[in-house]
Amino acid sequence: MNKLIVISLLSVIFYASSCKKEDVSVKPAIINGDSTQLSIVFIDLDTLLENYQMYIDKKDQLEQQSKSAESVLTGKIEAFQKRAQKFQIEVMEIQQKANSYAPVELKKLEEKFGKQQENLAKEEEALMKQRESVAIELEKKLMDTQTEIQKNLDDYLEKIAKEKGYSLILKKGSLGGVMYGTESLDITMETVKALNEDYKSSENK
Repeated sequence: MNKLIVISLLSVIFYASSCKKEDVSVKPAIINGDSTQLSIVFIDLDTLLENYQMYIDKKDQLEQQSKSAESVLTGKIEAFQKRAQKFQIEVMEIQQKANSYAPVELKKLEEKFGKQQENLAKEEEALMKQRESVAIELEKKLMDTQTEIQKNLDDYLEKIAKEKGYSLILKKGSLGGVMYGTESLDITMETVKALNEDYKSSENK
């Protein structure tokens, strides 16, 4: 069962510049064209996720839920395997002693073992369906977490872009398209701080 949590966000987030404010900590790159001036900054997604408390908490929750579900299923599967093994041993013992049983008794035993075998098959199928159901549920929770994190980040970046006049906010990191960015263009930690403050506020409500 996959326990890794992978967060997928947009490679490049575009925002139209609507106003310009001076920022003492981050100085965006200014690119002048024939009729356009672009103000560019970036975030390091790997650093952001490592420090975003909501991501950390959700990741821990999903990992614990995954371990708990797997532990319960493992216990049920082991118990099933023991019953199945016991059934096989009983069948083998009856087969070895078949000559000592009357035809009527053998018929009854055959019907009994046939029913047990059918019940074991149904139990095995139910366990497989339960494992599949748990995997689907965890996958849904993962997708919901990804969506929530992306929305929170998008909402904040849209807000800060309008406030500070950023035209482009690029993404750096293992999933990003920026190989290098000077520190003066990096708004990662101020983004983390704002997101964590919002998350703390929402948790206290």
